[in-house]
Amino acid sequence: MKQHLEPKRQPLPHYRRQSLWATMRTSAQHHGYRSALWFGLVRWKDHVLNQWAKRCAWNAFRIRLQRWRGVQVGKDVHIGPDCIIDYAYPCFVRIDDGASLAGSDYVLAHSTPMECHRSNAESFVAPTIVGRNAWVGVNVTILPGICIGEGAIVAAGSVVTADVAPHTLVAGVPAKPIKKLSE
Repeated sequence: MKQHLEPKRQPLPHYRRQSLWATMRTSAQHHGYRSALWFGLVRWKDHVLNQWAKRCAWNAFRIRLQRWRGVQVGKDVHIGPDCIIDYAYPCFVRIDDGASLAGSDYVLAHSTPMECHRSNAESFVAPTIVGRNAWVGVNVTILPGICIGEGAIVAAGSVVTADVAPHTLVAGVPAKPIKKLSE
């Protein structure tokens, strides 16, 4: 998939209710597309591929489907079943060599709160990285713009709201460092 936006932290407009056609035109502009219709087809393809990847029984096929969506996936990666990788900006997600997502994980790359929350919540897209040989337990949520360091472990059920240092075990909501791991 052609990447239309440079994968760096960028502001996004806050969400506001619009008609379907106006929403497609606005979203197409934010994603760098000229045609709302073409953007709609790309979004539909991404949605279908993500749903197949979520339910697929074979890891190799899940990885291939995510790559087709634009997710940058390294070698010897495991993506468990029911993982959701950002619907709108898959090109902003990178999973490095040897990393493992256990299953039922959410990896987000964007946040678009409602217009009424403008003064309290930032709307943005930012690269989210799961580092080399990192292990993300089951039911983990990784928020946009987070980097999970090399060899880090994120315990099951955690919500990662800040970068995780390399070779560190984190757990909780929000995830906090529990102990330093040996390299």
